[in-house]
Amino acid sequence: MENKFLSLDWFKQTAESAITKVVAEKLESLMQEEETPRVKPYLRIQLANDTLTVVLTDGTVLSKPGATEDDYYAIIEAKSAHEIHAIIGSKDVAADVEKAKAEAARIQALQKGIQLLGDLPDFTVEGNSVYLTGTSRSMPQLLVEKFIEIVDRVKYHKGFGFTPDSLNEDDDYMAHKNFFMWCCLNPRAEVANELYRFLTDNSFKITKQGFFVALRNVVTLHGSPELVYFVSNAYNKVKAVWKKNPDDYTIFLEEGEYKLVHKDNLTKIEPHTTTTCPDCLGDGGWEDEDAWEDGEWVECERCDGTGEVAEYTYNEEWPIDHGQRIGTLTEIYLDLPNREENRFTDNWTRTFDIRVGRI
Repeated sequence: MENKFLSLDWFKQTAESAITKVVAEKLESLMQEEETPRVKPYLRIQLANDTLTVVLTDGTVLSKPGATEDDYYAIIEAKSAHEIHAIIGSKDVAADVEKAKAEAARIQALQKGIQLLGDLPDFTVEGNSVYLTGTSRSMPQLLVEKFIEIVDRVKYHKGFGFTPDSLNEDDDYMAHKNFFMWCCLNPRAEVANELYRFLTDNSFKITKQGFFVALRNVVTLHGSPELVYFVSNAYNKVKAVWKKNPDDYTIFLEEGEYKLVHKDNLTKIEPHTTTTCPDCLGDGGWEDEDAWEDGEWVECERCDGTGEVAEYTYNEEWPIDHGQRIGTLTEIYLDLPNREENRFTDNWTRTFDIRVGRI
């Protein structure tokens, strides 16, 4: 009797069953792959000589010099742009990635901060635009970020005691609020936007009233500006630093330099006449009778040997020579707008009429 387990038919049936099972599993696997196709994180890849170039799906072009075939095939198998960046490994690429991440984080923080400003009565938020309540001009992004920084700081320090009125007690908040209110008076919005960027880039401080102090590069139109500089600086020094009255000072030009003289130093008292010295009777001295040798002369101490002394019949003030008199400090300062030496213009267009003491 033939053993059925060892028959040829049994082997055929067993092999067919196994093959059928393997084919079924493979088909199922392929169907699953078709249902969830793998999306390549790149559009194009090329290895030319030893330079590997990859174009990502967002259009970013990455390049790696000194690449190998292993790098090429590794990118083919990469499942994300992050993996491709890691394979490329360029410092510039890594820096760009970090920069992009930082920018994304900044935008996220900005959106969160805009929501913070929207909860305050001083601000109106429309989409991503922020307005000071009562104005129709949106604030530049840099200024929005500054307000977010200030509000966040004040809220942190005040804690549970924070109210919108707390902001009005902060000088920095009021400075930037008043600054933008002034900017809204300018009909050209781009000027205000560019101005705040300029102030930020150059670290200008804005005062509580919304103003800033800066030096302007100008050139003179007439004569020498030295007198204008001297008068402007001297007037501010006398009035603001010395706390003195500018009326008490006079400007002189001596040997090519301007100088300031107080009224007490404008004159001096001189004797009116001279007379014969009463001690030496005009001789300027005498012979010393007690000297060991004859003829030793002693000079008169009262007249210093001149034989004459001053006679103060009355006191008279004589002017001291300080050089050419220009005028009193107040007089010249008030006249600066009218003086030719005080005519300046801007160094860029040379069209402005700029004078110290005139708006």
